[in-house]
Amino acid sequence: KFDKPIELVRIPEQQTSTEYQPRNVGNGRLLGIELEFRKDLDFISFFRNNFQLSGNYTLIRSQVDMTEKEFNSRKTFEKTGEIIKDQRQMAGQAPYVINAGLSYSHVESGFDAGLFYNVKGKTLTIVGAGLFPDIYIEPFHSLNFSANKTIGRNKNSSIDLKITNILNEDTENFYQSYNAKNQLYSKFKPGQSFSLGLTYKF
Repeated sequence: KFDKPIELVRIPEQQTSTEYQPRNVGNGRLLGIELEFRKDLDFISFFRNNFQLSGNYTLIRSQVDMTEKEFNSRKTFEKTGEIIKDQRQMAGQAPYVINAGLSYSHVESGFDAGLFYNVKGKTLTIVGAGLFPDIYIEPFHSLNFSANKTIGRNKNSSIDLKITNILNEDTENFYQSYNAKNQLYSKFKPGQSFSLGLTYKF
């Protein structure tokens, strides 16, 4: 349970701007379940015994009690067929999270590598008010690769390679309201990044 958590909220009095403020809202609740697995792939001859597949799935139900001010603001602009309840999703809390990874490790040669995937479900980021709908961030599919190789006679050096956002995904936030097409609020292009580093331990 959360006692009046702080969320980024649209200021209902400012109907012609995009002004937001962090404010305490009603009490919140979270209920979730997590499933995790880890399996060596030695039963597949191609992978031999150096590969491992791992992952976890988290399903979360979040709920926040609307303040009287928020509820009345939503009721004022209620659309035909829309049902306004006095509870909603908690801002910043994804309904699900998925992580998966394929890793390789060869102790004798000092080489490790892995390909890792992560995604979060559509998440409420800014609480709307009045004429202004809620803003949600769309799922961002993150795929990253990393590799490390120990080198040197004393194994005191290593080469590291990292590649992030292999899928070159964008971060997108949308206005979402009842029975209406989503409208883009913001879009950010993090781009892909590559890094190669050398570490030496004295």
